[in-house]
Amino acid sequence: MDDVAAVRALRVSGARHASPAYQAPRPIAVWAFARYFRGLFRRHFASARWSALDDPTGWDHSVPVLFLSNHTNWWDGFFSCLLTAEWGFTFHILMEAGNLERYPAFRRIGTLPLRRDSRMGAWQDLHDADRALRAGSSLWIYPQGRRRPATEVPWRLERGAAHLAIRHSGPLRICPVAFRYSFMSEQLPEAIALAGVSWLHDGQDEDRSILTDRMGAALRDTVRALDARLSDEALDDFRILVPGRLSINKRMDRVRHSLGLLRGPFEARNG
Repeated sequence: MDDVAAVRALRVSGARHASPAYQAPRPIAVWAFARYFRGLFRRHFASARWSALDDPTGWDHSVPVLFLSNHTNWWDGFFSCLLTAEWGFTFHILMEAGNLERYPAFRRIGTLPLRRDSRMGAWQDLHDADRALRAGSSLWIYPQGRRRPATEVPWRLERGAAHLAIRHSGPLRICPVAFRYSFMSEQLPEAIALAGVSWLHDGQDEDRSILTDRMGAALRDTVRALDARLSDEALDDFRILVPGRLSINKRMDRVRHSLGLLRGPFEARNG
């Protein structure tokens, strides 16, 4: 079944398979999970940081945002949630339906199912996910389709993200985001994100293949831009999202400074 036939079949069967009304994330659950996620990052990373080629904190919140990201790590969804709060948008994310059934509590913070084992099911879930794209809201999607090795360039993307953008009525901001988790002189790794150059989509790209190619190019450019910045391990222009744990030697240095055994200012990071 081609894409056009799938969409037609979806429309015909819509009445028989009506989905429940969209429910916004629950504030108390969002607060509790965000606190839990921040605690995880504090324990397991030297820091979580972000920078942007197009600063999300200055965007018009009347336009919803579709975030496209590479997916290399267990931490990606948690990182996405914290970044969305930092940027001032309501968080939604697509998660493989089978995994979401195992962890249904994630529904309370804006996680939506995506059935990857059924084309018709996937179209229906994308149709339902469009309801989350409202003013002040965002939706994260990993268009590679599944977790891939960090060294793999995201060349092949699935067309679900393009389908979602094309069928959305009204303007939609599309923004690629690159994630990396790297060791840089500290005992623990750094979690690092770079928001790429966004653009406003108004439905002019009706061909899914063309829009998918544009999304892929934007995501690859963002991953390359982040890798270039990290090549010299310079983090000065990255804002701290979550401060992590000091390395053991730095914790020892802090004690020595407090006892007057070391002179000069205390440096929290290794050189």
